[in-house]
Amino acid sequence: MRQQTRRQKARHGGAETRRPEPLPLPPQSLMRQRGFTLIEMMVSLGIGALIIGATMGLISECLRYRVNLKEKSYIQPILESAAQVILADPVKAMDGFVSLGELEGSPEVGVYLLPVQLEQESVGGGQSGRLYRVMLYYRSASMDFSIIIPNKDPMR
Repeated sequence: MRQQTRRQKARHGGAETRRPEPLPLPPQSLMRQRGFTLIEMMVSLGIGALIIGATMGLISECLRYRVNLKEKSYIQPILESAAQVILADPVKAMDGFVSLGELEGSPEVGVYLLPVQLEQESVGGGQSGRLYRVMLYYRSASMDFSIIIPNKDPMR
């Protein structure tokens, strides 16, 4: 070993200094447990983002379905009521709309009539009325059915 100078001896109390022994290296399995690599972090972040995105999409669809169902449950009875009014008095369908004054807000349901052309008319057929396809419209919903509307002139 090298001789120490007086200064070094005074600083260290005159004793010879030894280098500390290096710590033994941990086994390879312990070195691997220190943390995650950048690639592992990127893959886990990507998978997490996909899971969160899919969950948010599912929640969004559920909320949209709930709103549509609520709207349909409000609109469908109005369309059915308008159909009952037309079935009770088919001539009301000729006005182009049906007003439901009995219901709150007196909703008006649009009526579109489409005459049905028959290939062959039976003997005596068509004298009392004509076959129509009735389409009812209210807000974003529609309903259709067929009905025979009597002729205005019974002698015809």
